[in-house]
Amino acid sequence: MSNINIVTLDEKKLPTITHEADICVVGGGLAGLVAAISAARHGAKVVLMQDRAVLGGNASSEIRVPVRGAKGIENRETGILQEIELENIYRNPIMNWHQWDNVLYEKAVAEENLELLLNCSCLHAEMEGSRIVSAIGWQTSTYTFHEVCARQFIDCSGDSILAALANADMRVGREARDEYNEYGANEEADRGTMGNTLMLTTREHDHPVPFTPPADAYVYETDEDLFMHDHDFINKHGNFWWIELGGEPETDALRDAEEIRKELVRVALGVWDHIKNRGDHGADNWELDFIGLLPGKRETRRILGDHILTQNDLENGVHFPDTVAFGGWTMDNHDPKGFYYMGYSSHHIKPKVPFEIPYRSLYSRNVDNLSMAGRNISATHMAMSATRVMATCAVMGQAVGTAAAIAVRENVDPRQVAEKHIAELQETLLEDGCYLPGSFRAISEASVNAGYNVTDAEKAILQDGWERPHEGEEHRIEIPVGQSLAMDLAAPAQELRMVLDPDFSRESISPRGKIKLFSIQMHIPRKDYKANMPATLARRFAVLADGKEVARFEDNHEALIRVALPDGAKRVEVRFDESWGNERVGVYAFDVK
Repeated sequence: MSNINIVTLDEKKLPTITHEADICVVGGGLAGLVAAISAARHGAKVVLMQDRAVLGGNASSEIRVPVRGAKGIENRETGILQEIELENIYRNPIMNWHQWDNVLYEKAVAEENLELLLNCSCLHAEMEGSRIVSAIGWQTSTYTFHEVCARQFIDCSGDSILAALANADMRVGREARDEYNEYGANEEADRGTMGNTLMLTTREHDHPVPFTPPADAYVYETDEDLFMHDHDFINKHGNFWWIELGGEPETDALRDAEEIRKELVRVALGVWDHIKNRGDHGADNWELDFIGLLPGKRETRRILGDHILTQNDLENGVHFPDTVAFGGWTMDNHDPKGFYYMGYSSHHIKPKVPFEIPYRSLYSRNVDNLSMAGRNISATHMAMSATRVMATCAVMGQAVGTAAAIAVRENVDPRQVAEKHIAELQETLLEDGCYLPGSFRAISEASVNAGYNVTDAEKAILQDGWERPHEGEEHRIEIPVGQSLAMDLAAPAQELRMVLDPDFSRESISPRGKIKLFSIQMHIPRKDYKANMPATLARRFAVLADGKEVARFEDNHEALIRVALPDGAKRVEVRFDESWGNERVGVYAFDVK
């Protein structure tokens, strides 16, 4: 065992670049990326510090965990995450992982107010009392220190590195069953966590592809040697999530990360050797296309906030007055033994779907200007087993990014946003296309009093603030291609806002179940497997004000459309020229403000 010594670096020997910002986001997974984009779009100057060369975290090409979120088409995540996925389907229909990396990167660099620091690991937090003054990172590609001075900080690192450096209150491991009255919890508290997974992806060829394992790969002669883990990836198109280690109480997923990684590689290569060489698994023509060398983590440190989300909150569907995000994955609690658990190693408890996530669980209780989003939010181990999936992390990211921008503008900290500006935060999220369970987006008086060229029943659908399928109904109107949707304004308006149908059912995007969940591909068969643009989405259309064209959209691949209107406009019209496949386009909202 090596000795651990604390080494102080003399920064004078190496260059330091100082960045002045309103908001510093540490961690560039989906939570951090969406937080940074959201804050930048609301006028804040943002620096995003990411310790890898790519964005996306567990969803990047380095790790390749598929994005998952709330169950059910009525609960599908929208907002910036939906925007990113539609961009990826448009640009990357064969779902190449490296092109996905590019889509995420280009979303970040397209934001004028966002500065991106890649390959930069956060290693120090400068404090003044209970406030973070700056975060210092070490950039491995330039051998340079970067100091980011900011007013608000957001920890989306997953491992809570900034929070740890700022001495934020945190929790590691599993709570005792009676601590929060969670029947799914451990009888006694311990440091057990869910483990890390090393992902495999495969590709099918028209000829046999041999595989020779390295000498140190483990050997699993029979299916029973794999502890009954289902490895029929061909017929079920599943992923190898169960190649999981590092969660047992005596193991520390951070301290022991490299040893865990080495062990996972031996296990993963042994699993593939078993599939290819030991028994008939129908995999003769399948090639190991990718094996991760960076494990995907499920759980390390959780930051404690003003509210700690619990199993009971999720299972009982508790309504919070400060709800800013939602989830709907099961409480998917993996046993700390992971791969070595005898049987199916994940234990599920169903929450009420969708469940609400309050803003008070998204900021630190003792570091004044620190927020968080991702798997490190203020939640018990049981609740975190549901909130940790990446689509849920992304909608939390949009919430805290928007909140941080409000905090900067109002010169307050997150707790004051919760106390004084929560209605504004919720209204802004709804306006930006997010879904908050039980909340309806407010419609302007200019829209309420406008005259529409549709029936009163259709107008009611467009103006009820519910912008998704609802209670088993599509809850949209349909406009035939070649026709228009119009309104005559009785009062001045500055902007048209329209929500188009991105096909919440996903039927037109792919016939394959896994791609319907999120358009990322794990195993690539020879037959056609590309994702399609939603057939219900308008592809080509024009926006007219008083008969004059003010905007034209070609190859549109966004659901939320905003167009500035000229002063004094009396009539607004959208002429739909083409969809991505249907004879009609779907519209959920059409109003002005």
